[in-house]
Amino acid sequence: MKNIWGFLFVTTFIVAACSSDVVDAHDEKKPSGTIEIIRVSSAPSESSSSSFLRNAKASVYFSNHVQIKSSSSTAPASSSKEPTSSSSKPAPQSSSSKAKSSSSEPPKSSSSSAPSSCSSSSAPKSSASLYFYDCDQYKCITTEYLNPDISYGEFLDKRDNQVYRTIVISNHVWTAQNMNYEIVNEKGESENNWCYNDDPEYCKKFGRLYNWEAAQKVCPEGWHLPTADEWLELIEDHTCEITQEGDSPNQYHCAGTSLKTIDGWEDGLTNTNEYGFSVMAGGFKVPKGFGGEGVMGEFWTSTNGTETYAAFVEFGRVQDYAEFALIDKSTGISVRCVKGNAE
Repeated sequence: MKNIWGFLFVTTFIVAACSSDVVDAHDEKKPSGTIEIIRVSSAPSESSSSSFLRNAKASVYFSNHVQIKSSSSTAPASSSKEPTSSSSKPAPQSSSSKAKSSSSEPPKSSSSSAPSSCSSSSAPKSSASLYFYDCDQYKCITTEYLNPDISYGEFLDKRDNQVYRTIVISNHVWTAQNMNYEIVNEKGESENNWCYNDDPEYCKKFGRLYNWEAAQKVCPEGWHLPTADEWLELIEDHTCEITQEGDSPNQYHCAGTSLKTIDGWEDGLTNTNEYGFSVMAGGFKVPKGFGGEGVMGEFWTSTNGTETYAAFVEFGRVQDYAEFALIDKSTGISVRCVKGNAE
């Protein structure tokens, strides 16, 4: 059985500089910092149905510190140690490159298109840039990080008239963009969700960051927050090799390049986004600040771990793999949604 690792962020964090792709980018100097990782392997709650949390031993101990560098920093050298492979298989071809998502609602107009919020207003260069909803009437999420060779679906979130691209991948309909729905309290104030650096321009690029409580509420009717098993199915389908070293969690290789956007990551790997899933390095939010923009892409699952931790999936800048772990539920990270009911 697989062990789950938890990351608790407890020290100071870098607030990464806004990239040149974002309007009104900040240019002030950002302090450097570190993330202290706490490894957690914890017994599951009785309500958990995920295979990730079965028969786990209870233990908590400290690991080494991970340096999060600013966008001007050079990529760290990769470890020369070769992990021991526990299994390998060729990465299958995703049906998403051919089929349009069944989640698309009836188009409002076949001629309407919208420029990216961070690009020029020139005519769309590919199907990824075309909208069926009129973007003068609806909020259209930027398409500049999608794969222009993929035929995406589209749906309208009627709660805030925001349009998202969708993709059929690994037998499910997923959102191909991070959720950007703002959850507010009775006073109309944002609650448990944030734009990176508290800058609305980042929401146009990355979507919002949600804590685990808010992540349970963000998916619209007919959609749900994916379970760890649903994430695993997607990632295993796009994995060329699974490795595991010592007590580390399983690493699903190739998924860390084929599922990530080509742009928007600091130098480290050559990503392909060949399946159009478009994982972005949207960073995270913790009580002491924001970090990881351009460096980390992290996503909630609905799978509970302990009273304090829940399961998430992480993609790193210099990692050709994705991996699963537990993280403190108060952390703000990204959300994707899946259409239909979780099994």
